[in-house]
Amino acid sequence: MTTFARNDLSQALAQVRWLALRRASLSAAYWVGLGILVVCLVATAHPQYAESLVGAILIIAASWFPALLWIQKKMGGFPIFPVFALTYTWTFGLPLIYEHPIVTLFQADDQLFAAFSVAGFLLIGTAVWYFVRGKTTKVPRRCLAMREGSADIIFLGILSVSIGFTAAVNGGWLNISSGFYSIVRSIVLALQGLACFALSYRLGRGELREPKKIIFKVLLATAMIVSLPPLLMINSMSLVALAAFGYVSGSGKVPWISFTAAIALFGFLQLGKAEMRDHYWGDADQGPVQPLEYPSFFKEWLSTSFDQLTAPVTRDEEEKHSLIERASLMQLLLYEQTLSSSVPFMFGETYTIVPELLVPRIFYSGRATTHEGTYRLNIHYGFQTREQTETTTLGFGLLNEAYANFGLAGMAMLAFVLGGFYGWIERWAAGVPLLSARGLFAITVASFSFQTEFAAGVYAAALSQATVALLLLSAFTMQKRANALAARAQIPSAAPT
Repeated sequence: MTTFARNDLSQALAQVRWLALRRASLSAAYWVGLGILVVCLVATAHPQYAESLVGAILIIAASWFPALLWIQKKMGGFPIFPVFALTYTWTFGLPLIYEHPIVTLFQADDQLFAAFSVAGFLLIGTAVWYFVRGKTTKVPRRCLAMREGSADIIFLGILSVSIGFTAAVNGGWLNISSGFYSIVRSIVLALQGLACFALSYRLGRGELREPKKIIFKVLLATAMIVSLPPLLMINSMSLVALAAFGYVSGSGKVPWISFTAAIALFGFLQLGKAEMRDHYWGDADQGPVQPLEYPSFFKEWLSTSFDQLTAPVTRDEEEKHSLIERASLMQLLLYEQTLSSSVPFMFGETYTIVPELLVPRIFYSGRATTHEGTYRLNIHYGFQTREQTETTTLGFGLLNEAYANFGLAGMAMLAFVLGGFYGWIERWAAGVPLLSARGLFAITVASFSFQTEFAAGVYAAALSQATVALLLLSAFTMQKRANALAARAQIPSAAPT
């Protein structure tokens, strides 16, 4: 046996041992996490009706089931669909048992029917994903990939550039056309997400050595901080979610302390966000926040949140500041289903604009806005006028958009599309290294799997822009390299072992 063959076999055996240890850790983390959720719900939940409780249990069970399958059936690669399904716990399940102020306006039967439709969507999607994911595929002997040592430096550099870009945007330093700015912003944010996930994954696997480990942690914290001054917490929360997903995928362990601290921090900042927006977005507009003003800005925000925390508030005010309420999409589905007898379906109206949105605005100045589909949904149901959508809008998410267009049939079709798409991406990237083009594309898709408010147009446009960014990165940093995982006969499948 040649030296190269022995090295490949050694790497493959090490990969198998690591996968076994990771599965054991993930299984333990799954049951611990589910147990904590159940205990918290038993201690704090206050469902409006018995039907609300039954519906929430159905949704939560259906949303956690794919992750259990992924762990128990020893699937390789990234659990994209399981992560996507888990988001339905807080977007559709929890609002039923924490008396969301709008959800409570609907009757018990309406809530139960909506819950059944969501659970049905998840179960159909899970079945399709399981079928697609379970097929075996040959592992390529060579693949387009980055070198590990240089990849760390490149990704750290990307994080540094993204921090500078975000600070420049916050400070109003950029003076470029909107079309060009849109392209640059899309590329920077896409590469930032890739860097965040890849470095977190390598950190979890113990492959990120000093001083890179320290530098990455500092850059990640800085990136999260500079994303907050626009008072759009979703950007910082997405970074934290990507980092957590990457670390868990790499280590098989959940960083419970860091995870809990992040949730507590965002929950605390949420308390004062509305008042801060009134201060910085309203008539008393303070203008762009410069980097030197960050200490005073965050001091004011923390002080405002603390005042809100300690001030006596009514029940309605408490709900207004709830993260569960902010994350909820259940109330929109209830509105759609209740109004289905009087408001007609849209029959694909929000989907017809998707091809147009794939063309960069710099090449097509008359292109509709990325959120045009969301605007049409809000206008169709009377939530907003066209003028009102110019300032703010309600995010519907893929499932509510599917129902608005084709009803229950639309939800079923979306389950087939997403289950098949995520299953195929997982299987396609399971037998290659993380730093390959396939692996990084899977990360790109995974980063959109928990963007719960995206409509199809936003999803397609953002994914296409991120794919262009990945192609640019691949062109400059990747070469055809031997795939150490090819020493294994085939990718672990969903078949029982």
